[in-house]
Amino acid sequence: MIKIQIFTIVFFLNVAVFFAQQSDYEKVKREYDSFEYENVIKFSDELVKKKNLPDSLLIDVYLMRAVSFYSLGMEDSTKENFKDILRIKSNYQADPSKISPKLITLFEQVKVNFMSELKLQASLPDTLRSQLTQKSFDYRLASNSFLRNIILPGAGQIYSGIKTKGIMLGIISVFNLAGMIYYINDTNKKEKDYLNEFDPLLIQRKYDLYNKSYKIRNALIISYAIVWLYSQLDLLFFSNDDIFIKTVEDRVTEARISTEGLYFTIKLPLNF
Repeated sequence: MIKIQIFTIVFFLNVAVFFAQQSDYEKVKREYDSFEYENVIKFSDELVKKKNLPDSLLIDVYLMRAVSFYSLGMEDSTKENFKDILRIKSNYQADPSKISPKLITLFEQVKVNFMSELKLQASLPDTLRSQLTQKSFDYRLASNSFLRNIILPGAGQIYSGIKTKGIMLGIISVFNLAGMIYYINDTNKKEKDYLNEFDPLLIQRKYDLYNKSYKIRNALIISYAIVWLYSQLDLLFFSNDDIFIKTVEDRVTEARISTEGLYFTIKLPLNF
């Protein structure tokens, strides 16, 4: 019973963390609406490092940062935040109702260069492309996924990108957990009623009610344990091995060669 209560407490703590992240986003949004651009950058620094906001909110944060940097005369940082948006959603379209025409023009320039680099990267021979990129195990993604999955089965799959399976496991887990908590309390209540009953005519009836609740409680505990165990094993052993592999682009130098209005980009790895 103690373990179940601990799981319940941790689950609600996880929900509290989610709302705290939402609160951090709202804090950045308020500073942005007040034109406090330095505060927007300051408050959003940690938020974008965590990157555990939904993509739509994360894009909004990067957009607010881009506008803030541009307003402070930091165009290079503005471009970097535009690139961060495109890394999340490569077909993102700038909304004229959110940013000025000058920023839209700058965004489109960044987008053209970004897409050109993606096409060039895709067109490189495999041997050269492998020199520009390296794959490594993402320990942060793995540890965050496992931690979430321990707290609530399915949360780890959702966090690591296996959304359909994660949502199904999450729904089953939540309903199972809710029923289990209810019947734990119900069993305790009916047990007290049964033990405190002295009327011979009611003792058997209250025992039957207690026994029924007791069996349902045990069945729900066992089923939750099975779902929890399956979710952990699925994330550890049965999921695609590449979900925790990240591709990191090496430091490169770019040389742009212009000829009659045309240019192409050459990327060479640099070792320092």
